[in-house]
Amino acid sequence: MKKFFKGLDWYLFFPYLLLCGIGIVMVYSSSAGIGLTHGGFATAYLYKQIGFVAIAMILMFLMYRIKLKIFQNVYFIMVFSVILVFLLIGVFFVSKKINGAAGWINLGPINLQPAELCKFYFIIYFANFFNKRSSIIAQEGLWRATTYNLRPLFLPILILFLVLAQPDTGGFAINLFIIVIMFLAASTAPKLVVGIVSFCLVLPLMVMHLAGSWIIQFADNSSNYKIQRFVSFADPFLHAQSSGQQLINSYYAISNGGLFGRGLGNSIQKMGYLAEPNTDFILPIISEELGLVGVVFILALLFILIARTIKIGIRTTNIYYSTICYGTAAYLMIQTLFNAGGAVGFVPLTGVTLPFISYGGSSIITLSLCLGLVMKISHNEQRIRDQRVPRLRSLRN
Repeated sequence: MKKFFKGLDWYLFFPYLLLCGIGIVMVYSSSAGIGLTHGGFATAYLYKQIGFVAIAMILMFLMYRIKLKIFQNVYFIMVFSVILVFLLIGVFFVSKKINGAAGWINLGPINLQPAELCKFYFIIYFANFFNKRSSIIAQEGLWRATTYNLRPLFLPILILFLVLAQPDTGGFAINLFIIVIMFLAASTAPKLVVGIVSFCLVLPLMVMHLAGSWIIQFADNSSNYKIQRFVSFADPFLHAQSSGQQLINSYYAISNGGLFGRGLGNSIQKMGYLAEPNTDFILPIISEELGLVGVVFILALLFILIARTIKIGIRTTNIYYSTICYGTAAYLMIQTLFNAGGAVGFVPLTGVTLPFISYGGSSIITLSLCLGLVMKISHNEQRIRDQRVPRLRSLRN
């Protein structure tokens, strides 16, 4: 057991463990009423979430223990690509549409969401893409390295647009953001990436807020579910009985919680007022029950994960390792922003989950796979540093 945990990055693992534990508790608290309402048991979602977390942790440790060269194998990448294409096409034929989107494949007791697996796929695919072209990037720049042969980009572009076609705009935006950040990280000085990322996040949000009145004027009468989400984002109180109702109830939950909350299990808004209290709107439930203190604690844990992942990416000189780290950090960052921002009206509602906290298997498993890769990279880099220290000491002596 000691050998198994040797070299484990506790700055990653401990926050991950805490988030998964908090997630299990809050999924139970937020979904007990839903389970009873649908004629089941109050613990129905709890047991499923425990199962999802157990599988996710096993897969994370598997990523931590195996050699990363497996993911650099061209046959592995091709097989993974083909499987994803078939899964994404399959959802159009076997998936039941929810809010206009067909994104889930029913596998009996669980639902598989292929768009979530795409995030892991894009991270390892583009890490390989940049690693193979690292010498060209160094000599001629990223643009030349990317455009001299565009054939390897066909499958990822196809997969990206299959996600958009479901339509899953939230999943599409997250996947696109991951790819863009990995492109920037492959060519830009690492310390500048944070500034560029901030600009890429803030600019679209400023445009959406400034265009709020225009959105209401031209999209108010649309029956499209996605457009109505933008309308409610622009002014939820103008549509308090329709598309803005969920966001207003989210505000009530946050307001009711105050600084320390009403107490675990005492949320009012989870009792039928919020449609997805255990997934999309779990953060307002946390705010109502645990208060601002609970929300800040969870967001701080996520920030530690993101910051640590970026630090590992900056410290490594291996482009394959660094792009995996930046891709994973981008994944955690944008998903947290979309979920938390949607709950407070900072961004339009996208239907994405809060990392490691919301109910759902596909999301937590994909996030754990990515984090497992980062933990493996951290272990490898630490081993290299440990080998380097005795050599430096011997040279000094």
